[in-house]
Amino acid sequence: MQKNGGFMGKLSKMLKIHTVFAAVLSLCFCTVFTACTGGDGDNNGDGGGGEDIPPVILPEEKIAENNDYANPIYPLHDGEKKPLYTADPYVIKGDDGFYYLYCTQTEVYLSDDVLGKTFKRGPVFKSPDCVNWVYTADVFESYTPDWVSPVNGNAPGVWAPTVVKVGEYYNFYYSFSAGNYDNPEIGVGVARSRTPYGPWEHYGKLFNSGEIGVINSIDPHVLWDGGRLYMVFGSYGGLITLVELEADGLSLKGGLEYQREHKTALAGYERYEMENYEASIILKRGGKYYLFLSTGATLSGTKSTYHVVVATSDNIAGPYLDSKGRNMFGPNRGDYVVTPSMSGAMGVGHMCLVEDDAQAVWMLYHGYDTQAANYSDWRVLYLDKLLWTDGGLPYVKDIHASNHETLPGPYINALEEKL
Repeated sequence: MQKNGGFMGKLSKMLKIHTVFAAVLSLCFCTVFTACTGGDGDNNGDGGGGEDIPPVILPEEKIAENNDYANPIYPLHDGEKKPLYTADPYVIKGDDGFYYLYCTQTEVYLSDDVLGKTFKRGPVFKSPDCVNWVYTADVFESYTPDWVSPVNGNAPGVWAPTVVKVGEYYNFYYSFSAGNYDNPEIGVGVARSRTPYGPWEHYGKLFNSGEIGVINSIDPHVLWDGGRLYMVFGSYGGLITLVELEADGLSLKGGLEYQREHKTALAGYERYEMENYEASIILKRGGKYYLFLSTGATLSGTKSTYHVVVATSDNIAGPYLDSKGRNMFGPNRGDYVVTPSMSGAMGVGHMCLVEDDAQAVWMLYHGYDTQAANYSDWRVLYLDKLLWTDGGLPYVKDIHASNHETLPGPYINALEEKL
């Protein structure tokens, strides 16, 4: 359990000041998202761009009338939604107009013709609307990573992937770990494909903790900024760290030794405890950078205190400060984006962002369903719209996950605009 020192008191205060402002309807987004990266206009896969796009004022908010959803979101199998463990979700929108979901290794329902579930290291799900998901591929169908040793008989696993368009390819980055945070072998691997679903060309290890000099080198997130490709990564016990990649995303800019010496710490502290941070995502919006971080106990089922906080900076390399002016190099900092609730979902975090056809931004993350009759110890998929305070800070409505409540989902042109 997290020792969060007055968490509920702080939460109560935040709930009073974070209200939904009508002005959010005309807030501007300076990017068209093609992936869950929250890039800045460079995220078109060619490394081009480089300048912050001037804000576009949205004339009105479009509400979906033909794409309802209710959390938690389960994938479809044989026409029915079946409970499925989908921790650490990451979603992109492919060039084909479909959304693709990746997550930590799990068992999946393979197809309508297959009964039961089969274990997959790199499951890929496909959706036309970001709500109805169907299993479609396996990133590791032809490759088994082997560069981390088993620990106490536990085989290492593929965790927390992220995908970004790089030129003509989709680059798939993943954590490979056996769970022991201070193991120097754990780190990040990479593969690529010309489609979001494969076939995948595997390049194996990009770096590990010992080589890059960062404890617990997992949870990679890759994004374009100013025509340059960056990775932010790190987890409990170590620092959230920023490095630069070569233009093809398959190696570190200038080589491993160069990035080891020139990497930048953005948040965290070198002590393994649940108040530390992980699952970093950087969004650029209106010339400002938003660093989203997950913190709190994450593997305690409906007792999990996991939640998402945010800090901002004028530079991708920081410093990132919360609304109280505190940097993120200590515990219990940042402004709340989504928090646990026994009336909704607990352990909410490890999020990503994706934009719909009306330029609204949606947050996908995992949580424990407190209302579940079964599988309440599974981390399952949640979807909620990202809103903004008048002070420019992101959050979801009520700062809690919606749960078992039917709401309008992402706006999809093909569903809403009839010919």
